[in-house]
Amino acid sequence: MHNQHHLLAARARTISLPEIAGWDDETVRATFRKLRWPETDGDPVCPECGCVDLYYLGTREQWRCKGCGHTFSITSGTWLASTKLPLRTILIAMVTLANAVKGMSALQLMRQLGVQYKTAYVLYLKLRDALWQTRDPFPAMTGQVEMDGAYMTPSKRFPNKVEDRQEKTATSKRPKQCILAMRKRSPHGGGQETRVKVVTEENSEDILEFAMDNIAGGTEVITDEHSGYTDLKAYFKHTRVNHSIHFMGPAGENTNIVESLFSRLRRCVWGQVHQISAKKLYLYANEIAYREDARKWDNRRIAFDMLARMLTLEDDERKPRFRGYWGDYRIRKGGGVSLGVAA
Repeated sequence: MHNQHHLLAARARTISLPEIAGWDDETVRATFRKLRWPETDGDPVCPECGCVDLYYLGTREQWRCKGCGHTFSITSGTWLASTKLPLRTILIAMVTLANAVKGMSALQLMRQLGVQYKTAYVLYLKLRDALWQTRDPFPAMTGQVEMDGAYMTPSKRFPNKVEDRQEKTATSKRPKQCILAMRKRSPHGGGQETRVKVVTEENSEDILEFAMDNIAGGTEVITDEHSGYTDLKAYFKHTRVNHSIHFMGPAGENTNIVESLFSRLRRCVWGQVHQISAKKLYLYANEIAYREDARKWDNRRIAFDMLARMLTLEDDERKPRFRGYWGDYRIRKGGGVSLGVAA
């Protein structure tokens, strides 16, 4: 009997844009409150002192703490702080992006929301940053783990001033970057945990460090025949498949699950965004890793999970970036935020 694809099942469609359009303003606000303060079932908590005894400033949709006098809103101190977008528009954006299983360009999101390109671009960029900084702290992987690398060629943005540009010749090449990925095999088929790291090349030093940080010792690690994976045999049960001969080894060994991540990423780049900067490549790779892990969730769960991450309160470890992205020259030049390629 043929199994129905999970996206065709009714359980995958638990929220829609017409449904959100029919909600009244209080339902939208209540949704945000429950995602912002799940521990109190939506009752506001002062982000400064943790007090729940508050005044409600109805005309401003804000609260003032009776303890410390701090005034805050639903989005204060989060990735959505200082946003000018209506809450309903943000919620529509989250559902729209949840339905885009291979990602979406900022131009398409702009048309969907009826906003300027800059608004759509920064909103999506903040989401990617929130997905990165609120990554679930998986324990060390066990069972069977597939590892592989894929090379991407980030787009090069030329300086605005002609005198600062380098001449582009027929032999000039843009440097590639390697995305290392590992996926834990699920006992029910497919992958269930995905982690990515962007490096300059597929070398043994970066591969071993990535594996030691994320995989429990003695775990079976399946890779291809690339020489960079040779050192894994000293710490893990290392299985290799020779792709120059076959896609799957005689005992069924393969790296198909981790390669499905790269397939989705390439379709995101080729069919949606088209251009990715080297500084933000890790954000796009992590977004696709998130989509791979959440691929069988219903769209309400995905949309609400993404929104909850954007409503996470900043702390010493998590600092929302890209605020004032278009207005701050330092940020546009990469000096105002830490945009370096990271793991």
